[in-house]
Amino acid sequence: MKKKVNWDQDFNLFLHKHANRGFEWGSWDCCIFSNELIKAITGESVIPKSWKWKNEKEAMASIKKHGKGKGLANAIDLATKNIKGIKEIGKAFVTKGDLVVYKEESELCGIHDGYAVLTPTDDAIGVKQNVNIIKVWRIDG
Repeated sequence: MKKKVNWDQDFNLFLHKHANRGFEWGSWDCCIFSNELIKAITGESVIPKSWKWKNEKEAMASIKKHGKGKGLANAIDLATKNIKGIKEIGKAFVTKGDLVVYKEESELCGIHDGYAVLTPTDDAIGVKQNVNIIKVWRIDG
């Protein structure tokens, strides 16, 4: 996995195109949003095609199953383990284009824009500042 030469432009175009798209389990939740943005800047997916859910209950069951009962960060760790070009980095080094898992009432994921974590909300892409970041992964490029 490697960022495209023009990944920064694709990142911004993606945000513009989806700015007002609201949260929906299985089609535009934090995992799908993050994966779709990664696909926009790399052409590749982080989430295996076998991971599917349609509602909150199925999403939580999928995270539990694929994270071996240890949460979303562990599920992403396991999903990215064999993907060349993506690696965990220290939280202090987070920057634009990095995949992050952060903690609110549960573990959630998003993409960092260099200033904050971006993730879907009920009616738009939300900007989460000063969140408790658990883990960060960087894609080569």
